[in-house]
Amino acid sequence: MIDRASETVHYFAFGANMARQVLVHRRGITPHASRAAVVHGFTLRFGLRGIPGVEPAFATLVAMPGASVHGVLHTLSARDLARLDRIESSYDRIDVRAETSDGTFDATAYVARRLSDERMPSRRYLRLLIEGAREHGVPEAYVAALEARASHHLPLVSGVVARVIQLGERAIRSLRRRG
Repeated sequence: MIDRASETVHYFAFGANMARQVLVHRRGITPHASRAAVVHGFTLRFGLRGIPGVEPAFATLVAMPGASVHGVLHTLSARDLARLDRIESSYDRIDVRAETSDGTFDATAYVARRLSDERMPSRRYLRLLIEGAREHGVPEAYVAALEARASHHLPLVSGVVARVIQLGERAIRSLRRRG
C-alpha cells in the first residue's frame, strides 16, 4: 500500500529479498527501514518453478487459514517498488497485513503468478532466506524451520548462477544510470 503523503510503500519480503545482499547489493534498492514481521493466513511454499538443475524453485505465499509466514517488512520508495515490480515479473502483487513489534501495517507482497507443485529449492537460495531472516531478527524458531527444509546442493552450478545474476544486475543498473 502506497502512503501518498510520503510516497513510500510497505513491502513484505519472505524470500531472497529479505537479505541485504540481494535487495541492496544486487538489486540496488535501499529500504528506508526494515524490520521483522509476520503475515497471518498464508504459508511459505517453494511453488514458483525455477530453472531445473540450477534454481529449481522460488518462494511464494499460498493462502492457508491458521498459518503464518515470517519475513521482513521493508519501507521502500514508490519508485523502488516499481523497479521491484519489473524484477519480480513472475509474481503478482497482493495486499497483506504485516505485524511488527511497532504495530500492524498494510503492505504489499509478491505471489507466484503460476503456482506449481511444491519443489525443493537450491541450498544457495534457501541460505539467502535464512541470512535475510537472521539479519532482521525473525524469530529463531522460524529460522530453524527454514534450516530444516530439504534443499538441492548444486555447488558449482549455484556459484556460477549467482555470479551471472550479479553481473547481469550490475549491467542493468549501469544502463539505467546512463538513461
